[in-house]
Amino acid sequence: MKTTALVLVALATGMVGARAAPRAIDPDWPCEQVKVPALSVAALWTGPSIDPYLTTWQQDTRIADLVGQLVQRRVPIEQAQARIDDFAKQEGADKQTKLLALFAGLFETLDEERASVVVGLSRFGGRQKELAGNLRAEEEALGAAQSNATPDQAKVTELTQHIAWDAQVFESRRQSLRFACDVPNIIEQRLFALARTIQPLLN
Repeated sequence: MKTTALVLVALATGMVGARAAPRAIDPDWPCEQVKVPALSVAALWTGPSIDPYLTTWQQDTRIADLVGQLVQRRVPIEQAQARIDDFAKQEGADKQTKLLALFAGLFETLDEERASVVVGLSRFGGRQKELAGNLRAEEEALGAAQSNATPDQAKVTELTQHIAWDAQVFESRRQSLRFACDVPNIIEQRLFALARTIQPLLN
């Protein structure tokens, strides 16, 4: 039983280091991708400044409603792009102003959503580190219990079961983390695609 427990702990604790980004940035960050807390407009957009619209886009209900539709990842990107094209055709002389406000709304909304995901991932990573620490402590307690001249078999069994359960939870979380770590990039890619749709329509 001790060998099994040691293997489980080694697997669980080793997985923390295997997927961790540079510790100097955020010791709790659990993803292989470098942690980028916030997006930069300049990295996504080469059109006119959207600064004047970041505080006003919500005042236009049509734009606010469209932003709410376009940011939803369940809406295929091709469908979102078609909606932007239709919106631009309806705006006439105000097209550029409306499109700049639209991108301001998309940037602000998706950047906030992405930032929330990044914070959640760091919290998740912290919980994984805590669980790995618990596993190490449980393994040490199991080793101490097994080394007694007359081991308490009930305690040994209980500790072994705890280790097996915690290692299973750790591995299950690690599997889900693979998908969760992709979410910030997915949001960024969607925003980039929407920006590249809007920019040519400004002229």
